[in-house]
Amino acid sequence: MSIEVELKLSFPAEALPDIMRHPLIANAPREGSPGTLDNTYFDTSDLTLKTHGTGLRLRKQAGGMVQTVKCSAQTINGLTRRPEWETPWCGHFDFSAVTDTAVAALLTQVSSELVPVFTTRFLRDTRRIQPRPGVCVFVMVDTGLIEAGEYNAPIHEIELELAEGDEGELVRLAEELRQTLPLAFENVSKAQRGYKLFLQRPC
Repeated sequence: MSIEVELKLSFPAEALPDIMRHPLIANAPREGSPGTLDNTYFDTSDLTLKTHGTGLRLRKQAGGMVQTVKCSAQTINGLTRRPEWETPWCGHFDFSAVTDTAVAALLTQVSSELVPVFTTRFLRDTRRIQPRPGVCVFVMVDTGLIEAGEYNAPIHEIELELAEGDEGELVRLAEELRQTLPLAFENVSKAQRGYKLFLQRPC
């Protein structure tokens, strides 16, 4: 299990060129090459996982498929801290790596009922920012689309993910970017937006 600590910001589509030219991003080394991530989120037909605050995703990326399980968490001013379990996809769901016994039991119980609910597909450009020793933040610029049946919604987000250091580093970096860029703290995850689309609510 790992603990994901991230801060999410949304931006209008027309701001993308200015974001990529911002010195903090333009001068930061890339972490790998930009690439498209294809994600499918699974649940039961009556959304049992959503009801229990559990997310299940398969991600297609360079190097293969990855299964991810996440638990819901409170998000305040874009900042989220939550447990997640990532494992290589072996052709079928495998929840043996999930160390939270209640979450693992729930997933195992409904495993035969899981169906695709919605998808996200976006281009991700990741930069590594290390302002000083002991601090490392991955800045991920995501642009793409969420789709649930006939419904879709755009993705224009920056995710700041803490690799090393204190959570306050994410807030400080976000505030520095927001000084000159039209960024808003985003408290709704891609998964939450996907469920809203699936339930045909405004996204």
